[in-house]
Amino acid sequence: MFWKFDLNTTSHVDKLLDKEHVTLQELMDEDDILQECKAQNQKLLDFLCRQQCMEELVNLITQDPPLDMEEKVRFKYPNTACELLTCDVPQISDRLGEDESLLNLLYDFLDQEPPLNPLLASFFSKTIGNLIARKTEQVMIHDAKCIGQSLMTL
Repeated sequence: MFWKFDLNTTSHVDKLLDKEHVTLQELMDEDDILQECKAQNQKLLDFLCRQQCMEELVNLITQDPPLDMEEKVRFKYPNTACELLTCDVPQISDRLGEDESLLNLLYDFLDQEPPLNPLLASFFSKTIGNLIARKTEQVMIHDAKCIGQSLMTL
């Protein structure tokens, strides 16, 4: 017995990306977003690497989610954002590691009032550890600049 396979299927992520005003949350609600990202779906990567999306991804892993948000979804977006930022996709790592404003946004997490949210701290640690492993030189240059600026203000 043989089954017919439709090899020309378009992913639901692609269908969403064809919409005019798709949001990052709509894409993150899709179960296959991580697989599509790891498969290097170019339309998805182009969308994710936009400045606004990258900032939103970093904010999701560094800022506490609103308390009025449904518990099921409250940490789904930060977790998915962390997975997207740390998946083995050079285009995302390059974008995050080479943009000083994104690095500043990421490091701003450490300036928050204690105690830090432990779950967000784990997302931050995973992201920065991954970034150091992949973009060592850029991260070290950024760190040196920040240390230099801190010393100058003393």
